[in-house]
Amino acid sequence: MRSVLLRFTFLTLLITSNSFLFAQNDAIQKKLDSLKAKDDLGSWIIERLDYVSINPEQRFAYLMESQQLFWRKPKTYEEHYIFLDLLNNQGYYQLLDGNILGAIKSYEDAYAYYLKNKISGYEIVEYTLKPLSNNYTRIGDYERALYMQLLSVKFLIKIKDKPENIAAVYSNIAISYQSMGNLAAAEKHINAGLKLVGTNSQLNIILTNILAEVLVDQQAYLQAEKLIENNIQKQKKVTVTTAYWLMGSYTTAGKINKALNKLKRAENYLHKALGILDKYYNGTRLREKANILTHLGTIKLLEKDPLAAIDYFNQTLFTLKITDRNAKVNNHKIYGDNMLIDAFRERAEAYLQLKNPNEAYQNIKRALLSADKIRNEFGDDRTKERLQGNLKTIAEKGIEICFNLYQKIKDPSLLNEILTLAEQTKARTLLDQINRNQNLGSVNKKDSLFIRKQALERAIVYNEKQEIEGRTNKVSIATAALKYDLALVDKKIKQKYQQFNADYNSLPIDKVLAAMPNQKTIVYFFGSKAIYLIDIEKRKVNNVIKLNNAKSIKLAIKAYTNTYFQLGPNAMINAPKAFYAASNKIYQSILGGIELPKNEAVMIVPDDVLGYISFDGLITDQRYRPSISNWPFLIKNNHITYAFSLKTLVANKMESTGANFSGLFVTHQKNSNQPLKAVEDEAHAIEKTIEGDFLFNEEVTTSALNRAFEQSRVLHISTHAYLSGNNQEPTLDLDQEKLFLFELSAKKYSPSLVVLSACRTADGLLANGEGIISLSRGFNAIGTPATIAGLWNVNDVTAAKIISSFYLHLVNGKSSGEALHQAKIDWLNNPQNNSSLYLPYYWDNLILMGNDQVIPLSKATDWKLIIGITGGILILAILAWLTKIYLKPSTSLP
Repeated sequence: MRSVLLRFTFLTLLITSNSFLFAQNDAIQKKLDSLKAKDDLGSWIIERLDYVSINPEQRFAYLMESQQLFWRKPKTYEEHYIFLDLLNNQGYYQLLDGNILGAIKSYEDAYAYYLKNKISGYEIVEYTLKPLSNNYTRIGDYERALYMQLLSVKFLIKIKDKPENIAAVYSNIAISYQSMGNLAAAEKHINAGLKLVGTNSQLNIILTNILAEVLVDQQAYLQAEKLIENNIQKQKKVTVTTAYWLMGSYTTAGKINKALNKLKRAENYLHKALGILDKYYNGTRLREKANILTHLGTIKLLEKDPLAAIDYFNQTLFTLKITDRNAKVNNHKIYGDNMLIDAFRERAEAYLQLKNPNEAYQNIKRALLSADKIRNEFGDDRTKERLQGNLKTIAEKGIEICFNLYQKIKDPSLLNEILTLAEQTKARTLLDQINRNQNLGSVNKKDSLFIRKQALERAIVYNEKQEIEGRTNKVSIATAALKYDLALVDKKIKQKYQQFNADYNSLPIDKVLAAMPNQKTIVYFFGSKAIYLIDIEKRKVNNVIKLNNAKSIKLAIKAYTNTYFQLGPNAMINAPKAFYAASNKIYQSILGGIELPKNEAVMIVPDDVLGYISFDGLITDQRYRPSISNWPFLIKNNHITYAFSLKTLVANKMESTGANFSGLFVTHQKNSNQPLKAVEDEAHAIEKTIEGDFLFNEEVTTSALNRAFEQSRVLHISTHAYLSGNNQEPTLDLDQEKLFLFELSAKKYSPSLVVLSACRTADGLLANGEGIISLSRGFNAIGTPATIAGLWNVNDVTAAKIISSFYLHLVNGKSSGEALHQAKIDWLNNPQNNSSLYLPYYWDNLILMGNDQVIPLSKATDWKLIIGITGGILILAILAWLTKIYLKPSTSLP
C-alpha cells in the first residue's frame, strides 16, 4: 500500500537522481492550498514528501515543519498510515543530516503513533523498528537496540514473514551482542540467521561478514581472514543492489588485515570499499564512508604517517558535517556519535605523533564532548556505566597529555584539567541519580508523567526481583519493554521540566574545589598504563604524581585484598610477617610519594580496585614489629574518610530533617531461631547510648525501612548482606524479605548517615570508569550524604563492639568520621583476648563514604541511674522523716 511510497522515497534518495524537475515553490504551494481547501490531509502530506525527495538537502527544513502546518489531526486509517510515513521519512532525513538524536526521536514518535493508532498492515519492522534499533546501536545504547530487535523478530515470526527478513534482524542482534562484548550470544544469533538463508544469498554474506568480525574479537584472526576471503570470492557479480554487501566485505577484510598488521593489504581492501561507495552511492551512505576513512587514518597512524592520518580524519569529520572544507572544527556542531568519538580520539593520536600536544588535547576534549551528548540520550543506568568504561581510555590519554605538558611548562591550570578529566571517569551515573532524585522532590508528583514513571519503575523492580530470586526466567523481554517505555517517559519529563536537562558534570572544577571541606584530599585515577595521584590541599590542586606500573600495582592489590580479606583471616593469622610486608608494599606503591599531615583528616577518592581497600590498616613502616597492636597502621597518623567523587560529595549535602536515631536489627540467622548474640549485644549497647526507635526481626520490613529512612537523622541497619544472582546484585536480608540495590528509590527526606552494620555492604561489582556498585552507593544515590559500610565479612562480635564505640563517640559530639576513627583506635588500645584480634581483618572493614559531619543525637536516658538517684533521695527523705519523729522532744504532764 502506502509503504510503496516510502520505498520509492528512500530509493530516490539512494540513487540521488536529480533528473526530475519540480515546480517552483509557488506552484507547490498552490497545490497544497488546493488540497487543504478540500480537507485532503493525506494527499497534502504525500505532495510534501514527493517535493522533498527530489532535493532532500535543500528541502529538509521544509519537511520538518510539516506538522506545524497541519490544520487538523489525521482521522482515517489512510491518513494515519501516511502520517506514519512522514514520521519515518523525518527520521531518515535527520540521520542523513547528521542529527542522530533527532532521528531517534522521530522513529520513537513513529513507533508510539503506530501503537496508539493500531495501524495494521504497515511494515513497522522495516521502516521503523529496524532503523530505530540501528540508531540506538550507533550511539551505543545496545539495551534499547536489543529490545527493538527482539521485538522485531517476535513480530516477524508472528506474521510468518519471509525467513530472510527474520535473518536480517538476527544479523542486527548479533552486532548488538558483539558490541556489548557478549560474543557467544552474537555467534548464536549469527548461526540462527544462517540456518534461515541460502548459502549464496545476500544475507548469508552479511551474516558471514559479522561472524568474521566476531572471530577478530575472539582473536581468531587467521580463521576470520579465511572466512572473509571466501565471502568476497562469492560476490563476483556486482550490481547497484549487491554492491553494498561487497563494500561491507571489503571493509571487514580491511579491519581483519589491520588486526593482523598486514597494513598495505588492509589499505587496499578499504580503498576498494571506498571505490564502491563512490561509484554506486555517491553522495549517500555517508556513515559507511566516514567509517572507512577513519580506518584508513588509523592505518596511517600505524605507519607513522600522521599528516596522511589527519587528512583522512578530516575527511571523516567533513563527511559527518563537523568541519568545513578547510578542516576547521565547529565545536557547536559536535553531536553524540561513536564514529565522532573514534575520529577525534585518533586525530589526537596523530597530533601527538606531530609533537603537538595542545591540539591533541583539544581533540580529546571533543571526543569526550561527543560522548557526553550520547550519554544524555541513554535511559538505562547500566548503559551509562558501560559508556563510562569505554571513555576511561580517552580520559587517560587526556590526563597523560596534560601531565606531560605540566612537567614542561608548570602551568597550574593543567593540574585542574587533570582533576576535571579524572572526575569525568568517577561515579557519573551516581551523580546523575543524586541530582535526578533531588529534582524529583521539587516537582509536582501528581503530574501524570510522574505517576506513569513511578508505575513503570515499580513494575521493573518487581520483574527484576522475580528474575534474581529464580521465580521465573521469562521476564527479560517484558522488563526491556518497561525500560523502553520508562526512557520515553523520562524524555517527556525532560521536555516539560527543564531542571532535568541540567548537565551536572559541567560544574567547573574550581567551584567544586571551593565547595569541598578544607582538608587534605587525594583523588586517584587508575588507568591501564599509569596511576595518577591528585594531591589537593586548601581546596587547591597542589600536585599530581604519576605511577607508571599500573598493571603490576593492580595485580598486587587484587592479590592483597583476596588473600588477606575476602577469603577470611587465616592467611593474616598464619603469616603475620608476610601480611605486614604485603601491606607496607601496597602503602608504598599508592601513598609513598604523598606527604600526609600527622593527626589530620584525609579524604580518599579511590578508583578501580582501590575501592576494595580500607587505608586505615595499611602499614606505614618497613620495620617489622612482633607486637601487632604496636604496628604502625596509617590510622595512628590520620583519620581517613572516602568519597565516590568530588562532585557527588558536593552535590549530596542535604541536611536531614529527621528527629533522631532508628535501628533495624535482624538477630536471627536465616531459617534458624538461634539468636545472633553479637547483633543482640550491638543493639543493647546502642540502646544504652542513644535515644531512638529500635525494631527487631519480624518488625524489620521494607516498608519499615522506608519509613525509618525518611524520619531518621541516623539510620542503622544490622542484618546479613551478600551479592545475589548472575549480576552479583548487592542484597540486604530483612528477616522475611530481601532488599536489592535496584529497589532503593528516591525519598523526599533522607538521614544524614546510614550505618550498614553488615558484611560487604560497601562491596559489589566494579564498573570501570564508574566505581563499585554497592549498597553503600545505592543509599548515597537516594539522598544520604554519608554511609558507613563493610568491605568484607568480619567477626560479628568485633563489629558489634566497634559500632558500639562509634556511637558513644558520635553522641558525644565527634563527627561521624572522627567517631569511627576513634572507635578503631579504641580497639587497638584496649586489651583483647587474642593478639590476632589486632589484625586489620577484625577491626578495619567499616569505612565512612561521603560527608564527614557532626550529627546531633540525643543520649539515652540512664534509667538505672535515675531510679538509683530517685531511690536514694526517697530513702534519705524517709530517714529524715523518721529521725524527725523519733527525736522530737517529749512534753511532760503538769
